[in-house]
Amino acid sequence: MSEPLISIVIPVFNEEKNIKKCLQSIKDQDYDGPKEIIIVDNNSSDNTVEMVRGEGVKVISENKAGVIYARETGAKAAQGQIIIQTDADTVFPTDWLSRIVKAFADNPSASAVVGSFKFFDGPWWGKAYTNLRFSFTNLIYKKTGSPDYIPGANTAFKKSCWHGYDMTLDQGGDEVALLKALKKEGQVVFLRDNAVFTSARRLDRGVLYNIFVILIVYNIFDYNFRKITGRSIVKPFPRIRKQEGDITCN
Repeated sequence: MSEPLISIVIPVFNEEKNIKKCLQSIKDQDYDGPKEIIIVDNNSSDNTVEMVRGEGVKVISENKAGVIYARETGAKAAQGQIIIQTDADTVFPTDWLSRIVKAFADNPSASAVVGSFKFFDGPWWGKAYTNLRFSFTNLIYKKTGSPDYIPGANTAFKKSCWHGYDMTLDQGGDEVALLKALKKEGQVVFLRDNAVFTSARRLDRGVLYNIFVILIVYNIFDYNFRKITGRSIVKPFPRIRKQEGDITCN
């Protein structure tokens, strides 16, 4: 049986300091089946696009600002039977792809295979949060057979089970909507140990900001308000600009 074509979709917005390491960790995968890497430029003003040309990737553009629009454009352009959404500030263990493919092979009715993530930088409470978050998700998965959460940096799904992102939602809400949609198509397999390593730069504003603004205002209150009214009462989710730190996989 031939290996499936894997499409890895990576939105980029000014990621010149991260994208090379991200791409190298994909090239270093032990999965020897076919794969394509789709870079979706979301109005970068630095050298990100120039840096990835000639790296064996497909570069496309999405001018409407926002990761949800970039992911939608990338997924539509994907040729693979399996689409993986991830982020440019992320690196991957060498067996990351092969474990995803094996999980799909072992679970033929699965619509998606998702993993966890770990921060390679940032505050101690951020690393503690991810451990707690995925311990809870793993518990829910073992009890119900389905996770309660999927991360934007580590989610794979069959293209045949994907019918588009909910474009009315912002970051956080889009992940909730995608999980609900994929559950309707089949089992969502959770591999806690198949973790990727990503940046904690989204936590720079501190623990209180992340709890009360991002979690409560964006991911809970505004998400439900949008679902009811189709409108948002807050500004778009802040885009990531900070490029400090060094991506490592350990």
